[in-house]
Amino acid sequence: MDQEFTVLENTAIGRNISMYRKVRGLKAFDIAEQLEMKEQTYLKYERGETQITVDFVQKAADVLNVDPLMLLAVSPNHIIDSGNNSPNAVLNMIHSSYTYNTADEKQTELISRLIETQIAMNEKILKLLDKK
Repeated sequence: MDQEFTVLENTAIGRNISMYRKVRGLKAFDIAEQLEMKEQTYLKYERGETQITVDFVQKAADVLNVDPLMLLAVSPNHIIDSGNNSPNAVLNMIHSSYTYNTADEKQTELISRLIETQIAMNEKILKLLDKK
């Protein structure tokens, strides 16, 4: 039986899924099609309107080619504690104890850039490992 997340976590996880999708340059329709569901159904997951299960997180992570923990790791109560674009900033963001009331456009842009950097580094690491 799948574990379900709370409504607050649904919103945060949905936001993460949406952010990774956008970083990958994919449309909601593309992801929905790969998940074998209608676009409107998929968008309800992104908005946190549909109960998100561990199974859905795994499937979405597979389609987005990201570690499922990255979709679960960032909660809406954490922000980035450094303004640099280093891969370690993502870890700092996850473990940060700073809180905020609302996310502004600048924070969203910075998070997107950090995720892009992390994805690029992961891809380079995978290529290096494949060569071995």
